[in-house]
Amino acid sequence: MRHRTSVAVALIAVTLAGPAHAQRPTTRSPRPAAGGRVPPTFAQQLVDRFLQAHKELSGLELALTTDGACRTIAASDPKDIGEKCDADEWGPIRTGTPDVDEPTKEDPVYDITQALHDAGGHLIGAVGMDLTPTKGEAKAEAAAHALSLLRVLEAQIVSREKLLERGVP
Repeated sequence: MRHRTSVAVALIAVTLAGPAHAQRPTTRSPRPAAGGRVPPTFAQQLVDRFLQAHKELSGLELALTTDGACRTIAASDPKDIGEKCDADEWGPIRTGTPDVDEPTKEDPVYDITQALHDAGGHLIGAVGMDLTPTKGEAKAEAAAHALSLLRVLEAQIVSREKLLERGVP
């Protein structure tokens, strides 16, 4: 009798707990590094390093497309991370033609958004650059400069998945 009770209790416990796969998380939360901070993604590390290396840039954003959606995954301004892409990003993604906004009094930089590819040439999203103009720099020259910066950036992107990894050098 005691054996049947144990089996019944075990069956009830298994039933209440649900299937074994339901107990496993489908995505893991990033583990905090030493000091309790979550390590940044490779994409954010890339943005930070790229801005340090290219002082003519005052801002940089990386947006990825996934399953028909597009969101900013790394940016010089943390408030931009997670934002949905708008026409500035979707235009270059769809057409391959950069979106170039010239400097104004309110925004004294060239705001240039281009399609983003990985090192293998696969379209993965968009990159927005705030390029500080040099004296007398024309729109075409700024766009050409941004394209050269884009090629340097893309050479460092092995894949879409690599951008999302945390704690990689």
